[in-house]
Amino acid sequence: MRLGRDPHPAALMKKRAPRVYRWVERMNRADKDASEYFDRGTDFLPNDEIPDTLQSVLRVVAQDFIPETAASADFLNFWLSQNKPEAGTPAVFRLGASIGSIDFQVRAQAIKALVVPYRHFQLQRIHRVFDESETQVQGRVNRLLSSCGMADVLNIKLQRQIGRLDNLEVWLD
Repeated sequence: MRLGRDPHPAALMKKRAPRVYRWVERMNRADKDASEYFDRGTDFLPNDEIPDTLQSVLRVVAQDFIPETAASADFLNFWLSQNKPEAGTPAVFRLGASIGSIDFQVRAQAIKALVVPYRHFQLQRIHRVFDESETQVQGRVNRLLSSCGMADVLNIKLQRQIGRLDNLEVWLD
């Protein structure tokens, strides 16, 4: 999907958030459209190295993502055991709707959030790529996730898979 394609929101972004608009422009280009970074290469780091700065960001993401995702999976697994939706049934009944809400803690702060199955649809894609990877790659991924506090991301799974049908998330068999 390409960001900034809709002309009206793109114009608003250009007017109200020009730096974000510039970032979106760069993300949509295959070439290095960043003259302000003339001395930077475009190659990956040697040996697929993950910079410490990115690992720091992942540690912060883990603090928010893991508790909410685990609580959401627990809720959905209970909901699935109670409701047993047929295959092909939409996981969300209308855009912006939710099956329910969850309570969880992030950095000692109580949070209430809506359960959004799309999060698990995306997480299942990550699980699939990981499961299809070579053992050596899985080991490197596990070490990275562990070092960032995200090891649980590979263990958070729903009892049912979610698929896509007519641009909706649906429950699979």
